Amino acid sequence: MFVHEMIYEAAKKQANSLEISDIRIGLGYTCVELNGNFCGLSYTFAKELNHASCNILDIGDKIIGKKATELLKGIFSYNLLDSALAIACANAILNKPQENCFDFLNLIEKQHNVIMVGYFAPIIEHIKQKAKSLKIVERDNRFDSLPDWASFFELKSCDVAIISATTLVNKTIDSILSFSNAKYNILLGATCTMSKEAFLNTKITHLCGVSIVDKDKVKTLVSLAAGTRLISKYIKKECILCLS
Repeated sequence: MFVHEMIYEAAKKQANSLEISDIRIGLGYTCVELNGNFCGLSYTFAKELNHASCNILDIGDKIIGKKATELLKGIFSYNLLDSALAIACANAILNKPQENCFDFLNLIEKQHNVIMVGYFAPIIEHIKQKAKSLKIVERDNRFDSLPDWASFFELKSCDVAIISATTLVNKTIDSILSFSNAKYNILLGATCTMSKEAFLNTKITHLCGVSIVDKDKVKTLVSLAAGTRLISKYIKKECILCLS
């Protein structure tokens, strides 16, 4: 099974009678709230959405009050907004506060060659100080990053791979992992689905995502096009070992 299929199965088993209470689609993140105080985030691929008409999301408010499983089905879509909504819904179901969390940066040692798939600006300098080398692979041309297709070559010779969880939304995670020979494959970001079950028999070794502490603040900020820096005060960053 592909990773998105495993996320769907894991979330569907726990969806039960959960219903959609609210949806916020921002320029940075998408947020889904379910009844029972569940709330999840996912990255919004704002630049890549279909703007064929002024209605980006045709379902409108019809989805409010529907079963969570209706939104989860979007995980199979090639439409990036449908997929983002589905991942956010899955995260609302599966991402619970974790115990025994740790700082994944402590895994990096001075002999390690690190590949970062996605651009995580706040930790770049810290990694450069700890590791032997750091190469960044990024779809958008940012500073000294390599193009996204470079990951297929660079992952073969790295020790640590830090992979953006946005790869869950565009379903590139499976192909990226297939090329990785890293000792540690770390899935990172607010989009990360914190479910060990969903990553069984994959190369992912660590899941580093978030649980939401103040859902009302997060929903408001998502609606105001906020990114990670502003939202970070109202979420808890967590990292767990994922034994495959």
